[in-house]
Amino acid sequence: DQKSDHINFLENVEDWNLDEKLSKEFETLGFYISDHPLNQYKSIFKNYNITNYDNFERSNDILSSNIACTVLKVQEKKTQKGNSYGIVKFSDLTNVFELFVFAEVFETNRSLLIEGKSIMITLFKNYVDSDKSQKRINVKKIISLKELINEQIKNITFKFSDIKELNILKSLSSNNGETLVKILLEKGDNIQKFQLKDRRNITNQTLNTLKLVKNIVTD
Repeated sequence: DQKSDHINFLENVEDWNLDEKLSKEFETLGFYISDHPLNQYKSIFKNYNITNYDNFERSNDILSSNIACTVLKVQEKKTQKGNSYGIVKFSDLTNVFELFVFAEVFETNRSLLIEGKSIMITLFKNYVDSDKSQKRINVKKIISLKELINEQIKNITFKFSDIKELNILKSLSSNNGETLVKILLEKGDNIQKFQLKDRRNITNQTLNTLKLVKNIVTD
C-alpha cells in the first residue's frame, strides 16, 4: 500500500558528531543551538590559564590573559598604507566581544580567523592615561584549540580505588608516546604507587574520550 511505500524510503543514518553538528547550525543559523563549541575544550582551560574576556577587560590589574573563543565574524579592512587588518567578532562561554586584529598577527593567522573556528587568543592591555580610564587591547598570539587539545601531555598521575578500573589504561596507545604515566591505587588507608614502564600517547582529547579527567591527580 502507499503507506508502506513511503516508509521504505526512510533510512537509518548516523547522527553527526558534535563538531559537524555545531558547524551546520552556525552555517545555517549564524549561532549555536546544541552546545557551545568551547565546552569540548574546557578540560584544558586550567592548563593554559584561560579566563573569559569580561574578567580580562574589566580588571585594571590584569594586563595579559589567554581567552578561549570561537570566531563569529571577520571583516577585513585596509590601512592607508594598504596593510590588512581585521575587525573580528568572538564568542566565549559568557559573552560576545569584538577586537581589532592588526597587521602581522592578522596575516599570519588567516587560516584560524575563519567563522566557526575555536581558538585561544593571547591579549595584552595597555593604558593611554594615568588614571586607567582609557585602554588599548591588542591580540598578540592566536592558537587553534584543536591543536592544543591534541598536544601530548608530558606527565600525568591517575588515581583509582578499584584495581579493575586499571583496565581502561589498556586503551592508551604507546605509539610515539611522550607521556610519563604514574598511578595511585587507593585501598582503604593504603595507597600503592606505580609507574608505567613505557610512555603513552595521551592528549586532553584522549582524557575526554576515555572519561579519565575525573581520575587525574593535580598538584
